[in-house]
Amino acid sequence: AITEMEKNISDKISAIQKAKDESVEAEETLARLQTEYQNMCAGISSDEGDEGRTLPDQISKAYSDANTADAKAKQAQMKINHLEKSLKSVEKDMNKEKSSAAKLSKKRDTTAEKVDGLRKKLSKTNFSEADFNTLENEKIELDNSVSILQEKVDTLSAQLEGRLAFNYSDPVRGFDRSKVKGLVARLIDIKLPKHSTALEVVAGGKLYQVVVDEAITGKALLNNGKLQRRVTIIPLDKITPRRVSSAAADRASNIAKDLNSTSHPAIELVGFDEEVRSAIEHVFGSTLVVDGMKAANTICDATKTRTVTLDGDIYEPSGLISGGSKDNLGSTLSKISQLSAASMELREKTKRLNTVVNKLESMSSQSRQFEKLSGDLEIATSELAAVEKHISQTSYGMLKDKFDAMTKEISDATEEVEQMGKTKDEKWALYNELKEKEAQLTQDRENRLKTIEASVKK
Repeated sequence: AITEMEKNISDKISAIQKAKDESVEAEETLARLQTEYQNMCAGISSDEGDEGRTLPDQISKAYSDANTADAKAKQAQMKINHLEKSLKSVEKDMNKEKSSAAKLSKKRDTTAEKVDGLRKKLSKTNFSEADFNTLENEKIELDNSVSILQEKVDTLSAQLEGRLAFNYSDPVRGFDRSKVKGLVARLIDIKLPKHSTALEVVAGGKLYQVVVDEAITGKALLNNGKLQRRVTIIPLDKITPRRVSSAAADRASNIAKDLNSTSHPAIELVGFDEEVRSAIEHVFGSTLVVDGMKAANTICDATKTRTVTLDGDIYEPSGLISGGSKDNLGSTLSKISQLSAASMELREKTKRLNTVVNKLESMSSQSRQFEKLSGDLEIATSELAAVEKHISQTSYGMLKDKFDAMTKEISDATEEVEQMGKTKDEKWALYNELKEKEAQLTQDRENRLKTIEASVKK
């Protein structure tokens, strides 16, 4: 019984919903029919959309537009007729004056041909004035840079000459000078300038010792090289390299980190060629460079390794400590580094300067040709402008300007006649179409009104 009651309730709910839907649909239909009824009474077609323009209004506008287009076409045609009559008169007067202006016209044509020919020649030169100017500006900048760098190199070389001079005579005829590698100071590059003082202290007097390939070469220099001062020779085949052990270096690095400092084997702070490694290790290999006195002292005691601070203070495993005034300590290596960097930059700038100069020389003939053609073109263009101005100020020139202006007016008016004629035809076609539609609507109106009125009353 409960199931049957639930079914009855569900059916009634469905019936109520259906009735509501039909009510909404009926209201929408009524609204549509009322709108259509009102439009029909006002003479508005239901197919005209939301514009709300009545059919009589549309017919009236089409009629007005057609007549307006017709009037504009007639006005333009009258203008054409008037201009054509005047044009003949102007053309006649122009022809009378043409003979007197023939000489100027010929000069203008000749000059115009000259200008055109120069422009074509100029385009075929395959020369970029912008690129040429850019290279010239770069050459000026490079000349200045090379001059400044050369002065710097000369100054630094002069300052170092006394300390780093090593002159010798060939000990035997045909002596191979590549056997003499040079002073230690000239064989290294300082990676960071801040290490210059420490590294100069690490090397000490060894900085000015001479590296050679073999002991026999060293003996030859000492005996027959006519050396001007006493020197110490480091033969690569005999010298024993000295190195800080990896364990000591690692322990020193860890201690330095704990003390917010840094520690590096001195050999790692210089650059050099591999062929002189044993000599450089002999000079720098047994010392650590440490940032700070406390760290240097602690590391020296812990690793039993010689340490040098960035300020040049020395801590020896034996307990000796050296330090004090720096004076010019580190200046030699610092200046060598500056000299090396300046020399390298000088070589690069000089190389680029040579490249730029060669490019400019290869472009110089094109540049001269381009400049000549540009100058000739500028003169010819000025001559052409002067001739055209002269012609425009003559009677012929003024008549020619007037003739050209009138010809353009005729062309514009002719185009307007064609356009207005097309518009007129389109509007008359629309007018006739709307009139036919109006006649058909008049026949249908009464029957449709009766039908709609009956539907609204239901």
